[in-house]
Amino acid sequence: MNQGKSYEIQGLLKAGIDKNQQPIYVLLYNLIVHNKNYEEIAKKFESYLQQFRPFKGFVLIICSQDEGLMNAKNVKNLIKHSLKKVDQSQLKRIDKLIVISNNQNYGKKEKTIPFQLKGLLKDKVHLLINTSFLDTLDIELHQSVQKFLCNQIEYQEQQSFYGRDLESYPIGKSGLPIFLEEIIKYYKQNIDCLRQEGIFRLSGSHELETKLVEQLLQENYEAIQHSESDVIATVLKNTLVNLKNPIFPFEIYAILRDTNPELPINEFIDMFSIFFAHLSKVNRLTVFRLVEFIKFVAGFENENKMGLHNLSIVFAPCFFRTKEANQLDLQGAKTVVLHFKSLIKNIDEFLEKQMRLSQ
Repeated sequence: MNQGKSYEIQGLLKAGIDKNQQPIYVLLYNLIVHNKNYEEIAKKFESYLQQFRPFKGFVLIICSQDEGLMNAKNVKNLIKHSLKKVDQSQLKRIDKLIVISNNQNYGKKEKTIPFQLKGLLKDKVHLLINTSFLDTLDIELHQSVQKFLCNQIEYQEQQSFYGRDLESYPIGKSGLPIFLEEIIKYYKQNIDCLRQEGIFRLSGSHELETKLVEQLLQENYEAIQHSESDVIATVLKNTLVNLKNPIFPFEIYAILRDTNPELPINEFIDMFSIFFAHLSKVNRLTVFRLVEFIKFVAGFENENKMGLHNLSIVFAPCFFRTKEANQLDLQGAKTVVLHFKSLIKNIDEFLEKQMRLSQ
């Protein structure tokens, strides 16, 4: 945990991984109640949960830095307001819900859970009087986190690698974020990886993903060259799909959703030329380089079984998304995938046009 950087959101901490390799998240009652930032907490928490494998569990700890402050009713209200907008399919993945309170009048732990979540959480609640008992649940927090939870130090969370704007990553000589330069370089130097069946569709180890992300946060890009190809692919996809603002602005998704994917090619090129004109330089270069690379990967379809359509399904959400996720809009998502497939097919046209403009 690095010092000198601030919270992403006060009251919500990523506190590492437990002994079962499950992520640990902490909700700090006193800070959330003081800031009244329940909705921000819910959105950020859901974005964290989308950053690891869908069937992997996690641990949620709720505590307060003020002694004796929390009781069962307080925690119930905190859960109700902070987690009410988090998809229940995500909350099912809670392996342990741990409440730390030394309040002798806390009340029964069963009273902690809101009625609508009782079915999901009633058998997962643990009530501890202080952090020293966490090891009984196979959880060992970093000393700086423990001290912070006990209000002994001012803890400052390291900025996450995921969830930023593309421009905020260190930029290389090519104009791309350095981590993207290095990922593309890795695959170009290790062509056999691109022949692996399911490349970019299959996810890598969450533990190894976490380790690679920690290295990238320290700008140790050499770590990419020593990582597994599926882990690198996972970091690439998770970084792009969790950008604070997508590569193409949110409004572009709606335009594509409502546009016939069988648009004549000249009209398609005109449409995307307008889109490109409104992108920042780093976003535009990222699209050109990555889409060109995706087309290159499709060239190994006979071996990797990842042709243009399969790769479009995997990567379209990395470039286009809505502000509010709508899992019921399947037809809209399919239409956007088809547009992205057309973009891959015709990327050479845009690259040639870009080259002419730069001369």
